[in-house]
Amino acid sequence: MSGFWGGRYRRPAAAGVSGALVTASVLLAPMASATDGGPATVGLVSAVQDSAHHGAPSAELGNGGRAELVGGRDVRVTAEPRGSGGHPARYAVAATNGTLSVQPAGKSGADRTAAKLPLAATGTVRSALRTASATDSTYTVKLSITHADVTSKLFYVWDRRTWASYAVNSNSAGGTASVKLPPGDYFSVALHNDWMEPSYLLTRTFTVGSAATTVSFDQNAAKETAIRTDDTTATRDSSAVWISVPGGDLAGFAGGGPDKVYVTPFSTPGVSLRLHEVLSKKGSSASVPSPYRYDLTHSYTTTVPASPVSTVRTSALAKTVTKINPPGTRTTAYLQSTPSFGEWTGVFIGGSVPASGSLTEYATPGVTYGRLLDYGTGELNLNLPDRTLPAGTSTGQVLGAAPLQPVRGPSIGSQRYYGKISLYEGNTFGDAAGHTGSDFRATYAYKLTSDGVTYAQASGLDSSHGLMSSSLPSFERTYALDQTVHRHVPYSSLSTDVHNEWTFRSGYAEGRELPLIDARLKVSGLDSLGRAAAGTVRIDASASTRNTAAAEANTKVTGLAYSTDDGTSWTDLPVAADGSATLDVPATASFVALRVTADDDRGGSLRRTIVRAFGGPAAQSDETVGATRISNVVVNGGKPVELTDQPLQYFQAKFTATDPSGIASGDMYLYRGSYTSPDAVLYGTWTATCTQTNATTSTCETQFAYIQPRWSLGRNSLAGAWKLAVWAESADGTGHVDLHAAKSPSVLRDATVTANASPEPVTKGKTLTITGKLARADWETLGGYHGYAGQKVMLQFRKKGASAYTTVKTISTSSTGGLKTTVKAATDGYWRYAFTATSTTGAATSSGDFVDVR
Repeated sequence: MSGFWGGRYRRPAAAGVSGALVTASVLLAPMASATDGGPATVGLVSAVQDSAHHGAPSAELGNGGRAELVGGRDVRVTAEPRGSGGHPARYAVAATNGTLSVQPAGKSGADRTAAKLPLAATGTVRSALRTASATDSTYTVKLSITHADVTSKLFYVWDRRTWASYAVNSNSAGGTASVKLPPGDYFSVALHNDWMEPSYLLTRTFTVGSAATTVSFDQNAAKETAIRTDDTTATRDSSAVWISVPGGDLAGFAGGGPDKVYVTPFSTPGVSLRLHEVLSKKGSSASVPSPYRYDLTHSYTTTVPASPVSTVRTSALAKTVTKINPPGTRTTAYLQSTPSFGEWTGVFIGGSVPASGSLTEYATPGVTYGRLLDYGTGELNLNLPDRTLPAGTSTGQVLGAAPLQPVRGPSIGSQRYYGKISLYEGNTFGDAAGHTGSDFRATYAYKLTSDGVTYAQASGLDSSHGLMSSSLPSFERTYALDQTVHRHVPYSSLSTDVHNEWTFRSGYAEGRELPLIDARLKVSGLDSLGRAAAGTVRIDASASTRNTAAAEANTKVTGLAYSTDDGTSWTDLPVAADGSATLDVPATASFVALRVTADDDRGGSLRRTIVRAFGGPAAQSDETVGATRISNVVVNGGKPVELTDQPLQYFQAKFTATDPSGIASGDMYLYRGSYTSPDAVLYGTWTATCTQTNATTSTCETQFAYIQPRWSLGRNSLAGAWKLAVWAESADGTGHVDLHAAKSPSVLRDATVTANASPEPVTKGKTLTITGKLARADWETLGGYHGYAGQKVMLQFRKKGASAYTTVKTISTSSTGGLKTTVKAATDGYWRYAFTATSTTGAATSSGDFVDVR
């Protein structure tokens, strides 16, 4: 389970979904037909996600998220969309009986729909599920959480002698469930958590004799658990707390944000309480991320004390400085991690980190952490290698350096597979340092041919899915593999198109990875946004052939070329023997595309093209290519966006796009400040939906939902004028429009004003006093409106029986936002205060207070 946010498989929760479990299968995608091959195309091909080679077992969650195994050991949850920058929802996670279960702690049945994943698919053996035989005597055991208001819960029961687990149906309402057990001694866990509420990990040991019994989990007996430091500016950002029992089973929580976690102290041999917390600076947010991060772990084995709070000194921790580069445009970034305790663990949690800046990291020394870095809405991520740091200061590293490019991951790529070829080249957006990366909003196309025959062809795939060819000849022959990857996304302006053209020789050798050539490009002198100044930069290129020793293949770089017009024209560069070249970047270049070629002694070759591999010195201005056009841009129905202090806020935006060939896609996002280095961004919760109105025109619309101003913005100073960036692409691929400031909507702090007239009733001609207060939402704290000082507010009156108010006078608020004035009572009617919006704050009008004048 994970605190991972946003957008890998984002969809609204389906209406009417109950709490039933959803089981993932290994083959998830539907069949796809081979296309464009004509008579020469052989058979059918299918889009596949193969847990052994290509992806990982995954399954839908009821809240629109998805749970998946990462590396066969850890679990990442694509939770509620992170485009708004909010904290993730809570999840309950357990690994029992060779199955991983993940369940959201939602408020409705649909939100609580769980996912189950087969751990056996990873090669890990788990304990067998204990079921009573026909000859066993069993007794009903009622499990009940007491002194608690329970919305969602899960119960788990293990035999304390064999540590076999018993399935408990926890779908009943309230805090109870029941299970039939034979006589014996048991250890049980009750998980009780809700969104933005404390979490409870309650435990009990009990014995079943020869009668039914009730086992109570007293919430009042639970104690707060935490890991704290001597840094008084640090606070919990997210946490994972779980119980581990002998045999490798576990049950626990993750993705809890800053909320407190309580556990029941216990003493049970072999059972451990695992703590993992990420701490950041108080007041940090997605737009103003913390400059430091604490990644802390602690375990209590056999005994959890009465006060399970661990305190560590910063000076005793491992320390390193990590530089994080954004993908061409400053965006939000989210760093996740999970510790290894020498068992199946599987909880990724994290927090916002600077994208285009440095992060000081502190970690528990000697602990191995798996790590992931997500950009923007979460679709673009870097899979970072496991890291173990010693106490003291270690050398730092750079993440996300351009050019973003294909980097072969640790798992097997494309290979021969039962008389066919299984194609999978999904790690297309790794960085120059060699960290593998994927963008799940990118679209992939593959074509495999040999001697004019097409054996596999498909387009529109995402990075999780590969392609299986039809049956191939058994003898060795030369094949050509063509892969194109395209993306146009809000969080990245670099590496918009990647084109790989391979040739290779392959026979029937079963289970062997294809001998494809890989290339690596590094460019010196780029800034943190992946841009080069006018002048000379050095390009270093290297190449290798998969599945062969370097001496066997003799792979070498044969050419380098560049383009400043997105690949329309190319200029070759002289390549030195070591694969390097120098390039004089023109002052007029906004972007530079790179092309590298390589070959080996085995008949293999590669030509790789990366469009917009890095930025140039010229400004990145609006683009209009071909006949594609955008019009009728509307944000929030044309009204200012007014955000309160509460979470789960939303608004919509839409535009019209036209092209003679029709519209393939479009999207938009909001930003404050400059286009390339915004102060803050708000992304659509889901990719925009473009609905065709006729053959040439579509209306593209998106929702900005799940906005939580404290976490997505975090600064009141961000209120004011924002800009909307929009783009659209033609159906035939020849045209596109990219407008950096198509609209300038206002994103304002919500305001409230009150009015109270007294005395009531009042004698005609006597003095009437009208008091009130003008306040506005505070985006820097979770919950609260603060007085708005020095503002003009109108006192208005509506006579009884009249339909309209008239302004009586205008007064100013006090230093605390207070309002107070007097008038002479004349006739029955309603008194109110009305405030006109400012550049940072929305308008507000109080309800009318009726006064009876006698």
